[in-house]
Amino acid sequence: MEFLPLMLQAALLLLGCALSHYLWGVNVTVASVIIGVTSLGVILYIVLVASGAASESCPYQTPGSQVLRYLSRRILPATPGSESETTTLDLRCILWMLQTSLDKTVHLSTLKHFTTLVNVDPTLVDWFDIFVGCTKVVGYEVVVAQGLEELAAVSALGLFNTISHLLGMDPTSRILEDLRQRYAKVFPNFVNFHGHQFHHVMCAVRSLFVPSLLRRSIRWRGYKPPAHELAVVSHNIVNFAQFEYQRTQRIKVPRWILCFALHFLSLDPTPPTSVVADCLSIIAIDLGCDVSNAGTTASEERYAYTWQMDVTLTPN
Repeated sequence: MEFLPLMLQAALLLLGCALSHYLWGVNVTVASVIIGVTSLGVILYIVLVASGAASESCPYQTPGSQVLRYLSRRILPATPGSESETTTLDLRCILWMLQTSLDKTVHLSTLKHFTTLVNVDPTLVDWFDIFVGCTKVVGYEVVVAQGLEELAAVSALGLFNTISHLLGMDPTSRILEDLRQRYAKVFPNFVNFHGHQFHHVMCAVRSLFVPSLLRRSIRWRGYKPPAHELAVVSHNIVNFAQFEYQRTQRIKVPRWILCFALHFLSLDPTPPTSVVADCLSIIAIDLGCDVSNAGTTASEERYAYTWQMDVTLTPN
């Protein structure tokens, strides 16, 4: 049934050819008109097929373009631009939905999808303002508005991603400094995030924004996020470990980061492979190893990283 439209279009082309051939022997003028119309239809159809085959976002998709695209994927290797084009289209849809929709449920679903995109600049969304809009500080306690708990957790994760992205691109950027200043104005140094879903993530943010603050390490024992969120957090913490190790002039990785790695390596059953690889990378960074060239590939779920590491530990 999938090829039925293509067969109908081929039959229509054959009908035009047969009609043109028949009328040529009857009346050349009439036949010329039929040939011209048939040729114009063939040319337009070829243009539509080529456009649809070249881009999945083309609104004029035909059976021929779907067949050509299928054959090109089977014969030709995947091009890097195809993934980038799909991501760009996803990003346009996300930003459009955030700008036009007034439904909180749509906002939440859209922001959740945004956090799953790979190689997308997270600064395109002001995650800090979204988080502040869901919460307020009462004394030293953070209170979340009723019904906005999940949105607060998603925006905290988005803020976490933004900081990781900025530290990897340019630790001295104005955007990062602006985030630090805005954070300091809203949240006191000893503000308590305890009891909320975003507790561990925001404590990690505070550790980065206020590195000189004396405090106990973040306790990860009660941190049990979904697998996709854990994969995002662990990958970002590897970036933080690299940044902090360089910031301390290759002396150490902060204790809260090492606690994260040791905690999830000690779990039974073990967390996803990508999380285990990230935890091993954190330990390797603390030991002075260079893991900056470790390869990463995005899967259909969230971040699924394939790391090939040969680590030999020799006891003293």
